[in-house]
Amino acid sequence: MEKRLTRDELLNYFLRRAENPFTTMEQKNDIRRILMESNTMRGMNHLFLVKCYFNEEQPLFHISKEEAIRQAKLAYRENNRGAFYYLYLLLKDSDHVRARNYLRLSCSCGNPQAYLEKAKLQHRGILFEENKEEAFSNYKIAAQCGLNDGYYGMLLLASEQGNIKLARQVYNEAKEHGVYLPGVVE
Repeated sequence: MEKRLTRDELLNYFLRRAENPFTTMEQKNDIRRILMESNTMRGMNHLFLVKCYFNEEQPLFHISKEEAIRQAKLAYRENNRGAFYYLYLLLKDSDHVRARNYLRLSCSCGNPQAYLEKAKLQHRGILFEENKEEAFSNYKIAAQCGLNDGYYGMLLLASEQGNIKLARQVYNEAKEHGVYLPGVVE
């Protein structure tokens, strides 16, 4: 009796098969259809297709923006919370209210990239009201999650506010974590 593949193994199998240069276009189209319609991979298949939309150089599958939105919503229906951030990215230029809500939901799920994005938007007053304190807090969360740009954002905010002590503190904290930032000007 053969061992059953896990959901992750099944998805990896399909992706390896689609990338194989000896896979025919017919087989590739079948794999694309399975990835678009299957609800057995916890939404990872749908999010992979959304990533293909954002991969401009050489996507494995070409899909339209409308289809990417549909796939992200299918991933969400399968309880994949990673869909929130992709829905934000897909809607940020066209539907500001929904995009802002998806970004908030993504932050509530603990997505470090969402915290960084929200911090940048709050820092500049785009999509959100300008709020330097909350932006600093979100930059900090992103930095604590390993995103180096979080440290840079904190340093930038401290420098803009003329708070040399805080800027030096951020600089030293980043340095302790192996992140080297531009120096602090006094």
